[in-house]
Amino acid sequence: MIARSFANKRPLSRARQGSSIAEMPFVLWAIFIGLLFPLAILISMGYRASVVYFATDAACRKASKAPSFTEAQTRATTTMTTDLATFSGISNVVPVLTIKTKSLSNASSTTSTTVLAPGTVNTSQNIYFVILGVDADIDPLVHFAGGFMGLNVPGLTGPYTLHFTSQAYVENPNGLTE
Repeated sequence: MIARSFANKRPLSRARQGSSIAEMPFVLWAIFIGLLFPLAILISMGYRASVVYFATDAACRKASKAPSFTEAQTRATTTMTTDLATFSGISNVVPVLTIKTKSLSNASSTTSTTVLAPGTVNTSQNIYFVILGVDADIDPLVHFAGGFMGLNVPGLTGPYTLHFTSQAYVENPNGLTE
């Protein structure tokens, strides 16, 4: 008879109302801190990186239209400086302009970071390109000072260094000697 009375009772269960209110702070914390906050940091870094990419491309195209190589270097530097001046979180921008000479008869190519020697430009045998390489530090939206668990994590505790490259055909190859 005792066994029968326990068998007829229902097992204890949660009340149907009010159980989720106790779990709500943890769920909100997990959503905002665990998902949305890191996502906002990644989005801001992606946005800043795309700004530097498009500034690199614009600076390379302006440099390719310059009448001389020294003017091309000046145009690339000033274009990068003016394009990135209005954006925060982008620092240590170092543009380097090089000349790429590609032979039409074979697949060989040479690069030079200085002006070409006078009399070496031959547009019937070579194609000339300018390549703009840019190193830039992309800062995260929020810096976590002191490191994360004692570690230095680029993009979380400090800036993330990226390298961007753009290449454009030189419109005035004879100016590469100046």
